[in-house]
Amino acid sequence: MARIGTKLLSPVKRVTCTYCDEVTEVAARAMSIFCPHCKKRLILEDFKVKSYHAVREFFTCGDVVIEKRGHVVAAVKAGKITIKGKVQGDVMSRGTCTITKTGSLKGGLCAPALNIEQGASLDGFLMIGTENDEV
Repeated sequence: MARIGTKLLSPVKRVTCTYCDEVTEVAARAMSIFCPHCKKRLILEDFKVKSYHAVREFFTCGDVVIEKRGHVVAAVKAGKITIKGKVQGDVMSRGTCTITKTGSLKGGLCAPALNIEQGASLDGFLMIGTENDEV
């Protein structure tokens, strides 16, 4: 917790907007905010997907785990992504993307790092590394 004089402030964390990529400090316990830069609503929670989930986009500043029985049909953008089930759609991760031996991804993947276990299924375009690594 931060302290100004004798006043105790609540803990904060830094999040990157999933739309405009600007960094903002928010209360550590916040579950959603409106980005002060682009004014769009940001979800800050971590998610575990255990069943079928079909939407246009699945964006969060937190982490996403698609469990073995989970099936996501959507574009996914999150902090770290772990795929144990099925994903159909483009995936963008700010952290490591992990596809386990039971996982399946059908779509593009953009992440700074990729862990893929033997037996996993991946059908799509890969872009691994940071933007500075591009030639």
